[in-house]
Amino acid sequence: MENEQVKTFFTNEALARFASAQGKTIEKIVCHLWQNKSQPKEVVEVIDNVELHFTDKQKLTISSTPDGDGLDAIEYDYKTAAIAIEKELGGKIKIYAIDASDTKMWQGVIGKTLTKVGIEKEGDLYRSNAILLDFGDEKREIEINPLDGIIIDQYDEEGVYQPFVDDEPEV
Repeated sequence: MENEQVKTFFTNEALARFASAQGKTIEKIVCHLWQNKSQPKEVVEVIDNVELHFTDKQKLTISSTPDGDGLDAIEYDYKTAAIAIEKELGGKIKIYAIDASDTKMWQGVIGKTLTKVGIEKEGDLYRSNAILLDFGDEKREIEINPLDGIIIDQYDEEGVYQPFVDDEPEV
């Protein structure tokens, strides 16, 4: 994990969103990218959030917290966010929606069921530094990095994730 020095935890609301996504089949993956054009010679892009679209038309949006020190499961409206950023920052930062379903990272999970969401547990709390998306024979890790934002990678078996399938939080 990249962000071990800062300890942040998921809210019960975020945990409930993760729990409700378990057992659903993936239809599409959309990544929303922030593109910073304030210095034209050094354009920077970071992943703002990842949306998992399910066959039942529900979606799970995984984003960073407002402070960028943890992950969160949020309600997200791309069009409203893009308009607000354009208005607030005058075009220096833009948000783009990219269908990532056919990318090397995600094509292997399309049509598969999200069997569980794994999260590191500390005492009675669940750390928000990273999550494991388990699709059976395919696993993806999403983590937060203070400099790079959201990082998505193949799972490498070194994390200590505990699914909360049978330990759902009270909402």
